[in-house]
Amino acid sequence: MRYKVSEIEDQIIATLVADTTNFSNVMVNTYAGQVAAQMFMNPEYMQGFVRLLPFCLVSYQGRNSQKDKDRDSSGKTYIHTLTFRIFTGAQSLRSTQEAVRGCYDMLAAAYDDLHAKVPKMDTQALSGYTPLSGTAVTSNEFTPLSALFETGGQDEVIVVNLPGIVVYRSDYSLRVLA
Repeated sequence: MRYKVSEIEDQIIATLVADTTNFSNVMVNTYAGQVAAQMFMNPEYMQGFVRLLPFCLVSYQGRNSQKDKDRDSSGKTYIHTLTFRIFTGAQSLRSTQEAVRGCYDMLAAAYDDLHAKVPKMDTQALSGYTPLSGTAVTSNEFTPLSALFETGGQDEVIVVNLPGIVVYRSDYSLRVLA
């Protein structure tokens, strides 16, 4: 494998954390799992998430490749599309509208920070693109074939809309050689 998901994920987190204008008071971290409205119906889960608010959680959603289209003829080299999901959550004790607008700001900032950015490497592979922040990728022969782009279709979706608590998700993908 020519890539490590953890290195790419660390750069996504470092890029968001570096945005001190929009994420200075926001907990930005990795998250293994999904955020769903049902979690907020359980008081234990709800209290755990409320303590994290506002948050921006990065969750690796897996890879995708089309068997016959995304490989060489010998089957030794594949192209994987890696998808990362960003959960943005905000809270307002005054109104749901205020929480929603807090999420809007984080969604816009995440888009500006991540969209059309490439993983940082010792050698620049995709000229013309700005690299993500953080430690350069150390995997040998790491080859990004695209920058991070929104996935297309429904890339921003509201997940939780409860009185005073709002969570959105947005998806970004990156194509790499495997």
